[in-house]
Amino acid sequence: MSHSRSQRSVFAVPGSSEKMIGKALDFQVDQLFLDLEDGVAPDAKAAARELINSAGQKKFTAPLVSIRVNALESAWIDADIDLLAAGVGRWIGSVILPKVRHVDDIKVFSDALTKVEKSVNREVGSITIDAQIESAQGLVNCEAIASANRVTSLNFGPADFMADLGATAEEVTSNEYALMKILVAARAAGIAAIDGPTLEVRDISKFEKSSRISAAMGFDGKWVLHPDQIDSCHAIFTPTQERFDEASCLLEAYEHFTSSSGGAKGAAIYKGAMIDEASRKMALSVYNRGAAAGLRASRHFIA
Repeated sequence: MSHSRSQRSVFAVPGSSEKMIGKALDFQVDQLFLDLEDGVAPDAKAAARELINSAGQKKFTAPLVSIRVNALESAWIDADIDLLAAGVGRWIGSVILPKVRHVDDIKVFSDALTKVEKSVNREVGSITIDAQIESAQGLVNCEAIASANRVTSLNFGPADFMADLGATAEEVTSNEYALMKILVAARAAGIAAIDGPTLEVRDISKFEKSSRISAAMGFDGKWVLHPDQIDSCHAIFTPTQERFDEASCLLEAYEHFTSSSGGAKGAAIYKGAMIDEASRKMALSVYNRGAAAGLRASRHFIA
């Protein structure tokens, strides 16, 4: 994985709610986005833009603050882009682009962001794109989408995805096929893979079950819709200190055994088990996730 930014928790805040925006200032999450799309009623979108514009004067605790605009084919996207160019583009880190169906969507929106960046005196390419995969067409094309310029994460949208398939929540108990395809595409492109939200915000056990599945698969994080989900999200998507230390020591051991001083071995025995390049890659995945979350090794390999 080439990405190093922690995105364990991606918190959604309705852009039309001044109260929620105020509360979100202090949320201890990795990424927070102010929503202009499905979290905002059509008649409230204009007022939401005004609230989001004024939010730029506030200081959010989250290290990454983003905006989710409306879909490219919607009637509201032009006004959303105008909002970015009017000043919001100065202080956001990324834009979540919903309902991405093919790589041309990214190219069109990237061109719009270039104009935004120039209008607010930012370096071209500095506003990244978090692409949402929410349809069969988007899933089929997710490899090309993941590899497009500016895209730094693929985000799964389970509700819209099931609707696009014609399924219902009762008929579909797992989206593991879609999750795996998104994960593979993200990893091949060296970007983050983020699981979508659990809509039953009061059912923490359901949120935790869904999070454990995607975390075990290798996802970097998950969307969060309620403050009560934050602690569980961080606990599940952050390696324990013990697991992080084991990964760190294995990486150090592998570096030693493959060096000339350690015998220049392609494979070696470490703690009674063989380690090789595949072992290194798995340990590196754990290490990168822990390091991005702020963990530091508390012990080291001794030859």
